[in-house]
Amino acid sequence: FQAGESANYTIYYNWTAVWMSAGKATFNVQSETLNNKPVYHIVSEGKTQRTFDWFYKVRDRYETYLDPATMKPLKFVRDVNEGGFTINHLYGFDHAKKEALIYYHKKKGKLQIQNKTVPISNCTQDLLSAVYAARCIDYSKMKVGDVFNVELFLDGAIYPVYARYLGKEVIKTDFGKFRCVKFAPSLLEGDVFKGGEHMTVWVTDDANRLTLYIESPLTVGYVKVYLSDYSGLRNPMSAKVN
Repeated sequence: FQAGESANYTIYYNWTAVWMSAGKATFNVQSETLNNKPVYHIVSEGKTQRTFDWFYKVRDRYETYLDPATMKPLKFVRDVNEGGFTINHLYGFDHAKKEALIYYHKKKGKLQIQNKTVPISNCTQDLLSAVYAARCIDYSKMKVGDVFNVELFLDGAIYPVYARYLGKEVIKTDFGKFRCVKFAPSLLEGDVFKGGEHMTVWVTDDANRLTLYIESPLTVGYVKVYLSDYSGLRNPMSAKVN
């Protein structure tokens, strides 16, 4: 990927056999500086549509600041409101010292942790940086069933997670047909997603490795996510089948 890339997604939700348009998600990459160092500043925002807010209102914003040379996060911001439950996090990462600094960690407006350091490893990523770091993985020699591992820094603690390679497939979208690579990321069980390998992700089988489609069961219902628009890709979209 590169600075200037933008990807927009439409989210559909199914409950009791009725599919409905539930929300939108955006991902944008920009070049900035952090502590006088060039970084990728990546922002992802997700929100439910007004007509869906009565059921489950979401207003989420995630930010990560990535070192372009190492694809390691330097700073992470999480500001979410999901069904009235709020979370606000600000983390910093010092990879030379192998530690993360929790500047603040709030839930429902109440301060949980502040100014605390937590040991991390060389493979530690935040929620958003993990998505972009995964796009840099060489899967050309992977066999079906192979996994790549990530240590995820979430809620002030380290969680070992992975994504399993499921092979290749051609899928049809509103943009046409695309050659894709399939993965099943391991999910941590929470209020929305079921734990385990229930989610499936299709990414373009080209140098962009752009997420094209996602489907997953939820604790209540089922969700599908479709790429609706994109721009500023670093490489030609060669995965598209003419």
